[in-house]
Amino acid sequence: MSIKTEATKLIKSHLAELNSANEELGGVFITGLDGAVAVIGAEDSKKKIIFRTSFVSDNVNQLLDAQVLMQDLLEEEGIEAISEHDFNIAIGEI
Repeated sequence: MSIKTEATKLIKSHLAELNSANEELGGVFITGLDGAVAVIGAEDSKKKIIFRTSFVSDNVNQLLDAQVLMQDLLEEEGIEAISEHDFNIAIGEI
């Protein structure tokens, strides 16, 4: 399964939680995690992984490309991606 197909399915199955994080935090944080792409929200002001893809790559550039693809797919659903700094401010860590 391609990363785009997998990401689209994950977004559709977690759309309610993604929308909630988007409203509460102003978006979600997208990062690479152990060679996969993770989409992170918050619960009780603590980071919570909403979902993560299967392994993408150990190659930094391929992982970054997958993160950009995830951001584009999320934006198509009206979900904003925010920086780690903005995310930490939103959950009160800064």
